[in-house]
Amino acid sequence: MLSARTSIALPSPGTVLDALGEHVAEHGFTMERDGARASIVLPMGRADFEIGAATLGVEAAAGEAADIEAMIGFVASHVHEFARPFRPEIVWEGDTGSGTLFADFREMRVLRVTDLTPHMRRITLTGADLSRFATDEALHVRLFFPPPGVNPPRWPQRGADGLAAEIAPELRPVMRRYTIRRIDLASGEVDIDFVIHDEAGPGSGWAARAAVGDLLGMAGPGGGGFRPAEWYLLAGDETALPAIARILEALPAEAEGVALVSVADPGEAIPLDTASRVEVRYLDRSAAAPGAKCLLAEAVRAIVPPQDRASYVWAGCEYDDFRDIRAHFKTTLKRKRGDHLAVSYWRRGRAEDERGGED
Repeated sequence: MLSARTSIALPSPGTVLDALGEHVAEHGFTMERDGARASIVLPMGRADFEIGAATLGVEAAAGEAADIEAMIGFVASHVHEFARPFRPEIVWEGDTGSGTLFADFREMRVLRVTDLTPHMRRITLTGADLSRFATDEALHVRLFFPPPGVNPPRWPQRGADGLAAEIAPELRPVMRRYTIRRIDLASGEVDIDFVIHDEAGPGSGWAARAAVGDLLGMAGPGGGGFRPAEWYLLAGDETALPAIARILEALPAEAEGVALVSVADPGEAIPLDTASRVEVRYLDRSAAAPGAKCLLAEAVRAIVPPQDRASYVWAGCEYDDFRDIRAHFKTTLKRKRGDHLAVSYWRRGRAEDERGGED
């Protein structure tokens, strides 16, 4: 078991700990309290707290290097958030790996570039020790795009507080989240599918000019996958196609349901393989009536999950559509945490692959 400790000077440590307890409760976890002591258990590890007169003592523990990093990073980032405007100094001791690359980080090199549709480009990457990324429980990774001309790239390293150390703005890579479309541990290959936008942001712009041998960073995995069920509703636009494809490929033969995919025009539709009995329906936005509201949200509302079978509903799309569909999941379908997931993959008016929210 790996562990790390810190004592954080704070003007109101109890208030910060209360806010942290409310935060984890919002995400389905519980902070156990006993006077001045408290503890939380998260998927990556455990953190124990002790409130002093003007300090918050913390001891974090986890089984692997990437998990202890995640725990101390989680604590540090939220202490900074809940202590505002005060900015405490946080220095961890123990198994922190300060000054090195993060354990969940890999440098990846472009192996192949393949155009799947006029606006979908597959980049095949190669790297070492990729086993942690081969999971259906967490489909997404953080990709780090170095600025053009910065060679070798400056990758994030761990600071004394457990967070990424500062990098000069002109050297700093831009991070965006993407879905692993395919991973082959034997060959050390990973496929990432990029939507190529006319007004390219960091990810789309990098993919549009990517060439064999180019480098980028990859960290993770993270984000939600899917839950076992008998019937599924999957919904998304082009940005969600890789995730929907991964889910469909992983479903058992007896699974039933509907997958709704909104595309700009029929040329953006790609074949989706599944052994299940989930029906795939492509929605053509170019055929929608002028001024029509979200085609995807309307199609989602028209699907009624069966009441006599265990079902799971999932959506990934633009932020405004995400809010509409999430409200439908919660209010109309009365979905509880664990039997649904809605994710915003992008937001109109912002960089094309900047997340707007998740539920």
